[in-house]
This record gives sequence, C-alpha cells and structure tokens, in this order.
Amino acid sequence: MKINNPLKIAGSLLLVFLLPLIAAGEYIIGPEDVLEIKFWQDNTLDANVKVRQDGKISLDIIGELQASGLTTSDLEREIVRQMSRYNKAISQTVVRVTEYGFQKVWITGQILNPGKYTFEEIPDLWTVINEAGGITETGDLTRVLIIRSGEQAGQVEVVNVADMVVTGNVNNLPRLRAGDTIEISRAPAGLPARTLSDRPVVKNIFYVIGSVNEPGAVTLESNIDILDALALAGGPTENANLKTVTVVSKDGLNTQMVKINLEQYINAGVTGRYMVRPEDNIIVGRSGGGFLGLNSVAEFAALIGSISTAILLYDALKTSP
Repeated sequence: MKINNPLKIAGSLLLVFLLPLIAAGEYIIGPEDVLEIKFWQDNTLDANVKVRQDGKISLDIIGELQASGLTTSDLEREIVRQMSRYNKAISQTVVRVTEYGFQKVWITGQILNPGKYTFEEIPDLWTVINEAGGITETGDLTRVLIIRSGEQAGQVEVVNVADMVVTGNVNNLPRLRAGDTIEISRAPAGLPARTLSDRPVVKNIFYVIGSVNEPGAVTLESNIDILDALALAGGPTENANLKTVTVVSKDGLNTQMVKINLEQYINAGVTGRYMVRPEDNIIVGRSGGGFLGLNSVAEFAALIGSISTAILLYDALKTSP
C-alpha cells in the first residue's frame, strides 16, 4: 500500500482551511461597478461592462449572467463555465474592477469638492472628508450629518467629528455604508468656526482674543463693525479695557496694527467705525495691566490657530505702550 507524503497532506489541509479566509477578503461586485473582462485564449471576446441595477452583465455568446454579489474570482469561474459550453478552448478569464460604482458615498454642504466618491472599500468618515478636500471656512465639524441609505434609508446621524479628531478617537466614528450621504453643516453666523484646516488661504473668519467671554475664531458675515465683533465673541468681560482695543490686519504680506478707543464710541452712542476684514485679529486688553491673561505663545496660538502669527502678535503687543 502506498503511503502519501504527510507534508503534502498537511499542505492540502492548510490550503482548504485558508481558501475561505482568502476569499472572505475579496471585493464583492455590486451594481454600477465597471468590469474589465479578458479571455486569455481569445482576446476578441474581451469586454468592458457595467453591472446593471438588477446585478447582471451581458457578454457576447453567453448573454446575461449574474455578477452582483459575487467576488471577481467567483465571476471568473462562472464565465468560464458558461463560455466553455460554446468554446471548449476557453479555460481562463480575468475579471478586474476598473471603477467602483457600487461602493460610493456622496458628500455635500460646506466641503471644498462636493460630489460622489467611489472606493474599493469605503473608508472612515474623516478619510472621506479629507478625500473631498476638507471643509470650507464656514464648515461645522461639530455637526456632520450622515443620511443613511438602504435598509436605514432616511435615518440621520449627527456626528461631532471635531471632538473625535481632537481626542484621537477617529476609529470610533460611525461606519459609512454604500449609498450614504454626508452633509457638512454651515457654522451659524457669529458662532466660532469649527474648521481644523491649516490651508494657507485667506479664510472668511476673524479672531477675537483677550478679555472677551468667548475668545477664538468667528465666522465673518458682511458688514460687521468692531462692536459687532465683540458682541459675537460673547461681549467683553468685566475687567476688559475698551480704551485700547488693538486690531491686527493682514495686507498681503504686510501686517498693520491699529489701536481703537471703543469706550469713546460706546459713550458717544455711535457705531464702531472700523469694519472687520477677513483674518483680522482683535485683541481686547485687561484693565489694570497685564497681557490678556495669557502666559505663553502657546496659549496665544491656541486661540488664533497659527503659531507664526501668534509669535508676531505676542511680541508686538508686549512691547507696545
């Protein structure tokens, strides 16, 4: 009696065990996917086809066959099985997905490049937002909407993406599914902008720093004067010094600094004459001296979001009378 090689037996058993695991990681074809099909024995049969909504494709000679729900390997075997009925020479074919039309999501709202995005495997929400170019200067990452499709069609999830990113919990973001729509909300006028962008472009925001109740970045709407700006930042604190409010403006590559006596405007009952411009830095000092209650450039940068601008402002204001 012939005894089989035990190593060959072990290898065969291992292959049988691993094949389902390998197949489990393969892409599942879906409607609107575009497939490239090549026949090794007869390239005149090669085809590029789009999977219809009913999940089927149509090929010369064999006609229609189901593609949706199969892996590319499954479809290759099915094509060879059916094609060999008509042409015994056909024993191999290769199926490749050239466009992932099924694994798609839409992104709309305050995003730089809205539209449809397709993937081999749909990534996490933060990756999709970055794939679409990131949010605009008026985008609100604290209220990102996921509008579900499929069995959950119409359901809406509100996600605080900003918090997840800052705390390093991106992996805990809700999982996206094929057909979902992502909507980036617009930050309400006057509320702090919720962007995480460091793009070197002029943003439609300004900064109010120092002795105000809500220091930080504020979305700039049209016709906002300096008094409006303070109101949008929660108003001055009790110890605010309104006699020497400083405005630092960008003018191309140059920076201009202006001191304004807002107390005089308020006592006279007139509106603030200075109209706020994009990326203005408005600094409200503190009565009794001291530098805004900030102890370092790092604290200053945390408020205005730019370390280079922070260094310039910090030095300029500390040396100003």
